[in-house]
Amino acid sequence: MKICNDNIDKQLSECLSDSNIIKVMHKASKSFTRQLDEDEVYTCQINALWKAIKNFDSTKKTKFTTYLYTGVMIECIKAVKFVNKGSQASSLHDNMSLDTNDTIILDLLDEAENEIEYEILVHRSQRRTIEEIGSIMGSSRETIRKKIKKMEKRIRHKFTE
Repeated sequence: MKICNDNIDKQLSECLSDSNIIKVMHKASKSFTRQLDEDEVYTCQINALWKAIKNFDSTKKTKFTTYLYTGVMIECIKAVKFVNKGSQASSLHDNMSLDTNDTIILDLLDEAENEIEYEILVHRSQRRTIEEIGSIMGSSRETIRKKIKKMEKRIRHKFTE
């Protein structure tokens, strides 16, 4: 579904008029409404939609809405990370909306070397099994397991030096 830049506005307006796509974007960003304001969430949704339209490959074994859902999650996580970095100088209580596990996941996302690793980490943060992640990403369970093992080894090595 790679398209030229001339059609991006047309594709965006078509997608924004599709109720299923709107529902997917709202569902993906729903858990971030406590950490991001309405405009930030909308910006994440639009950025993810634009990237999905531009980069989605229909030859892979995934649906456009699945690809978009993950993209919205990633954009929202990046936005939360950015907001938290910007507010570090403010009161300690301002950052309390994230629990410890969310903070650890956000720190791990910084260690992702590419979009695939980022996507795997997002799915793991949603408590998906390796088999479910493989199904969503169009890979085998074993391939995902190896990628996770490789990430764990690299991250452990980095933090134990």
